[in-house]
Amino acid sequence: MLSESTFRVEISNSELLPKKEYQNFDWNSDVWEEVIAAVSRLVKEASVDWDKRRFTPDIGAQTIRDLFDRPMPNSGEDLTALLGTLQQVIDCSGYNGHPRWFAYITSSPDPVGVLGSFFAAAINQNNNLWRIAPAATSIELQCIEWFKEMFDLSGEWEGIFSSGGQMSNIIACAIARQMRCPWDVRRHGVAGPTSSGRMRIYTSDQAHYCHHQAAELLGLGSEALRVVPSDDSYRMRVDMLAEMIEQDKAQGDIPIMVIATAGTVGTGAIDPLADIRTLSEQENLWFHIDGAYGLPAYLSPDAAPALAPMQTADSLSFDPHKWLYSPIDAGVTLVRQPGALRQTFGFQVSYLDQSALNNCRVDLVDFTPENSRPARAIKVWLSLLAHGVDRFRFQITQDMALTQYMGDYIERSNNLVLLSEPSLSIVCWRVEPEALRGNETALNELQLKIIETLENRGDAFLSKAKLKGDKIAIRACIVNFRTQKADVEATLAACEAVGIELVEQVSAR
Repeated sequence: MLSESTFRVEISNSELLPKKEYQNFDWNSDVWEEVIAAVSRLVKEASVDWDKRRFTPDIGAQTIRDLFDRPMPNSGEDLTALLGTLQQVIDCSGYNGHPRWFAYITSSPDPVGVLGSFFAAAINQNNNLWRIAPAATSIELQCIEWFKEMFDLSGEWEGIFSSGGQMSNIIACAIARQMRCPWDVRRHGVAGPTSSGRMRIYTSDQAHYCHHQAAELLGLGSEALRVVPSDDSYRMRVDMLAEMIEQDKAQGDIPIMVIATAGTVGTGAIDPLADIRTLSEQENLWFHIDGAYGLPAYLSPDAAPALAPMQTADSLSFDPHKWLYSPIDAGVTLVRQPGALRQTFGFQVSYLDQSALNNCRVDLVDFTPENSRPARAIKVWLSLLAHGVDRFRFQITQDMALTQYMGDYIERSNNLVLLSEPSLSIVCWRVEPEALRGNETALNELQLKIIETLENRGDAFLSKAKLKGDKIAIRACIVNFRTQKADVEATLAACEAVGIELVEQVSAR
C-alpha cells in the first residue's frame, strides 16, 4: 500500500520497449503487443485483490498534488517511467469497485464494460453522424430499443446517450421547455416575443441539485424551480404540488414541468409517480422522472410495482454507470413523444447536413446538444450482450436484498437506530449510545466522527444524509456486485464499536 514516503514502481525493465519505438505516433503490431501486455498488468491490478487495498488512499492531499505537479514535458519519457506513473495513479485513486464503497451511487465497473471502454477509445468514433460512425450509431440505437423493452415502454419512445444524470436531466428539461412553452422558445428565448409570465418547474425537496442547475443553464433562472415539500417518507407531497401550481397560475406564471424522482439520493425514496402523472395530465405539464439511480430497479420484482408508472411519463433519465454497473460515463434520456429530441436540438449546418441520405442513416447530432460525443453505448451494449438482462435482474435484486438485510441488522442492534425505511438500495441509520440519547447536537457530531474514523481506519467508506428534524444520519448505498453479507456485517459492527469508543473517550476526559 502506498505510504507518504514511498511509491511502488513494479515494472520490469527487461519487458519494456526502447523509448524511441513506443514514442512514434504510429505503432506497428509489435509495439502494440508489447505495450498492451505491460499496461494490461496495471489494469488487472486495479481490478483485483480488494482485500489488500483501501477504498480511498491513505496519503495526504498535498503529497498527491506534489506527486503530479511536474514541469511541462518538452521531450518524452521512456515507457518504464510512464508505467511507473500509471502505477502511482492506481495507488492515489479512490476505488468505487471496493465492496465497502457505500458512500456514493457509483457502481463497481463491470469488467466487460472496461473492455468495451478500451475498445471504444481505440476505434475513436465521434458518434454524431451516421456517415462517420455507422456501427456506433447502430449500437446506440439498439441500446435504446433494449431499454424500451427492459422498462416495458411502447415502441414510439426514442432516446439518446449523454455523460450522466446531470446532463440527461438537463436534456429532459430542455425538451420540456421546448414542448410546453406557449411560444417559439428557440426563436424568442425564455422572455417570449412580448412580456410573458415566468415558466415554472416543480420538483421535491429531496431531488438532485442538477434540476436547479438545469433551470439556470436554460435561462429560466433558479427561482423558476419550485421546491415541493416531501412527506415523512421523503416522497413528494402531491397536495402541496397542486397548491403551488394553482398559486403560480393565479399570479400569471406558466407551469410547464413536474420532475418526480425514482430513487432519491438521500434515502432512495420513490415519489408517488401515478398521482403525479394524473395531476400533470390535468394541468398539461411535462412529466419527467429522474431515475438516474433507481430506474434499473424495475428489473427486480420487488421494485417493479412502484416504478411501473414510468411508462406514462413524458421523459425518463437514468445512468447505466450507476445500477447497470457500466464504467463512467453513461447517461440516458428517454422521451415518449417521437421527434421531441429533434425539435429541441436539431440544428444542422450545411457541412453536417445528411438529410438527403437514406432514412436508415440516423444522425444523432440532431438528438442532443453535443456535437463531439464519444461512443458511450458500446460498453453498455457489450455488457448486456455478455451477461444478458437476467443476470442484471439477479444482481440488482441481490443488492436490494443486502439493503434489507442491513436494515434488519440495524433493528436488532442495541446501539444502532434505523432512521428511514430502506428503499431500493439505500439505508440511513445512526449510532445512538444510551449516554447520548436525546442530545441531538451531540448525536449529529458523533455520526460525522464515525464516518471519518471508519474511512481513516480503512473499515468502510460511508456518507451522511441530513434527514427530517435536522438529524444527521450515516448513509450506505449498495450498487456493487462485490458487496457481500460479510461486508455489511463488518461495516455495521465497526460502526457501532467506533461510536461507543468515541463516546467513552469523551466521557473519560
